[in-house]
Amino acid sequence: MHRSIIASITAVAMTSGLLLSTAPAQAAEPTVLYVRQLVTGCSNTGPGTLDRPFCSIKPAAAIVTAGQTVDIGRGEYNEHLTITTSGTPDQPIVFRSWESNRQAALYGPKAAITIDGQHDIKIQGLSVAYPADLPALDLRNASGIEIENSSFSVADGSTVPAVRLAGVTRSSIRGLYASVCCSGNPAGDSGGQSPAAVVTLDATTTGVSLNDLYLAIPGDSYGLAKVKHSVGIRVEGPGNSILNSRIWGSTDAAIVVEAGATGTLVVNNEVAGGAGYGIHNHGASGTAITNNTVQDRCRDGIRVDGSSSRVSVQNNLLIKNSYFGQVGCEPSAPFGVEIGVYDAATRDIVVDYNNADHSVAPSSRIYAWNGTQMSLAAFRAASGQASHDRETGNLRDSIDSANSAAPGFQATDRVGRARFDDPWVPNTGAGPITYADRGAMEIVQGPEARFTVALNPAASSVTVDASSSKAGHFPIASYRFGFSDGTTVTQKTPVLTHRFKKLSTPRFDFVQVQVTDTDGQSHLTAQELSLLPHIGTLGLLSRTTLRYVSPTAATSLMRADHATLDASSQFDLVDAGSGQVALYSRKSNKYVTAEYPRPDLTLQGIVVTAAQRFTLTRNADGTISLKSVDTGRYVGAPSASAALVANATTIGTREKFYRVTVADAGRSLKARANNRFVSAEKAGKKSLIASRTKVGAWERFDLVDLGNGQVALFARANNRFVSAEKAGKKSLIANRLSVGGWEKFKLVRNSDGTVSLKAVVNNRYVTVQKAGKKSLIANRTKVGTWEKFKLGS
Repeated sequence: MHRSIIASITAVAMTSGLLLSTAPAQAAEPTVLYVRQLVTGCSNTGPGTLDRPFCSIKPAAAIVTAGQTVDIGRGEYNEHLTITTSGTPDQPIVFRSWESNRQAALYGPKAAITIDGQHDIKIQGLSVAYPADLPALDLRNASGIEIENSSFSVADGSTVPAVRLAGVTRSSIRGLYASVCCSGNPAGDSGGQSPAAVVTLDATTTGVSLNDLYLAIPGDSYGLAKVKHSVGIRVEGPGNSILNSRIWGSTDAAIVVEAGATGTLVVNNEVAGGAGYGIHNHGASGTAITNNTVQDRCRDGIRVDGSSSRVSVQNNLLIKNSYFGQVGCEPSAPFGVEIGVYDAATRDIVVDYNNADHSVAPSSRIYAWNGTQMSLAAFRAASGQASHDRETGNLRDSIDSANSAAPGFQATDRVGRARFDDPWVPNTGAGPITYADRGAMEIVQGPEARFTVALNPAASSVTVDASSSKAGHFPIASYRFGFSDGTTVTQKTPVLTHRFKKLSTPRFDFVQVQVTDTDGQSHLTAQELSLLPHIGTLGLLSRTTLRYVSPTAATSLMRADHATLDASSQFDLVDAGSGQVALYSRKSNKYVTAEYPRPDLTLQGIVVTAAQRFTLTRNADGTISLKSVDTGRYVGAPSASAALVANATTIGTREKFYRVTVADAGRSLKARANNRFVSAEKAGKKSLIASRTKVGAWERFDLVDLGNGQVALFARANNRFVSAEKAGKKSLIANRLSVGGWEKFKLVRNSDGTVSLKAVVNNRYVTVQKAGKKSLIANRTKVGTWEKFKLGS
């Protein structure tokens, strides 16, 4: 059993872009003859009313007169429709099939529509499928014929066109689907000869418009050779036009305009995928080949040869035509060009404002002039043409760059869209509309989603900023944010902060941003991110330079040259799993990276890979060291002026860093004994004393985390460590370049919210002697008022 032809043809028609009109209300119309094959009680003896319709089309065709319509219901009609009556320009005869938006199909080896010698007839929404030895649509010596939204296919192996026009004038075919063979064909796949063309207009056909056609000749452009020696559309008569159509396949030319045809318009068409030429002007004169897109043909994209004269080739977009290792083209096929001009056609041709992309072949063979293949520059020199042609594969180069004064130029593109002036592209075109685009389609640029992501590991949140998104022809109306935890938010503003569920184990996430403009066009982009469990926010104080690690202002490198632990030198330490950590820079919103073989530490990306992973080692002196997982080397700070580098095989001084939690940076110590702040007097030249009523640089200390509950005090006054001098026998003074036994303290938190400092070297508490009248010294065994301090921020 064969597949239902109604389902097959309707599906093809809809996917090919043919738009069927809304079905009329099913009420009897006095000027309508009804055909309903599937209605019980239909009769071929009439009268053709809605309640007693004809079963076949022929009885209705035999009696229809000017001004009447034959309304054909869905079904498969195994008959040949010959229309023998004419209408008038004001009262045409109409054959239509709109019932429930499903086409009626004339189906079978003798199925066809023939109009011979008649005029003023409309055919709307009919399908003819698989006649074997005659055209599916055969128009002869006819005028005023209009074919709309119909489809015509001949059987595989047929030697006649699917659509044949001979002696036709003043007519139009719009919204037509035609093919030589198609899926569901009961004739099978013979791989035999095909007709000379799918659609033919003979030498006596003139004034015919072919508009919005879709022609498919399957298989031949991919080496399957199902249909041999086929042309898509062949034009032999004068004054005809091929507009806004799509042609796929054909082993010969997709469109050929033969000698004898004059004034032909070939405009706004898309041609793709076939073994032969794209558009071939074969000796015709006055042809306008304008605003077509031709791509993936095995031979010349556009060829003008023979006795061709006064041909214009302008505003066309040609993409990777002609064989040079191209998939689907036979290796023996002659190598072609994008635009070729041959023979007498060189006399008076105009070639300009075209774009050609020949990237699959040498650009030295992109054009041809008088039989010689050459580069664009050589073509310009030889022909004096193509001064505005561009060799490019970037569609943006087609925008706002066409010549609207070119013959046949249309104010709309292939799908009827008006020309747009792209605000992002300079107008470089010519003619009255300087912003028309090259090719068959006006490129209406939609918005482009762009965004940055700032992580906040401490809050398990991300801030997405899509402010850099680019609008197209229309303003951006909305931003839609999507997250890997399933959350979606749509809003009019471009910035959103989203908090993920608190993390306990490492995982990887993503964020999506979709921008939509006021015209409904949208663009979606996504980015992966690593929001890992937060360990702490800290600074890395170099053992070598006694400066904090910070990104440099001009590059993504890092140096240990920052005097204070401020926002630019803060890093979030996160758990990267398997005992490894990663460092996220809050200044640059990127992870610290050491990527083999480059040892320099840089800041790259928001995804943690091996290049962003480190192992953290706590050294015996309380410092920490970082070993890159990717390079297998330790990170060092050679000097304040040199970038951090992961190239050391062992831990030395420069591979050591003091760890300072952000919350413990720049702290003050206010003595409970006298409510005065502890100061590194004389910028650290004198002993610490609780004598100041206000906090300045001398009164600030960074509490360095040494592990095991121990800390060191790093004086901001002089960037030196506080020491319990002489093992605690002398007063505390900020004069040490590194932490040894005298510089270690235990931070004791008292029940009243104060803290006390206990020197590790002698196990004695730091006291404010004489209620602050004398310097601090570590010599007390118990905590009293003089040994208590309030930590300030």
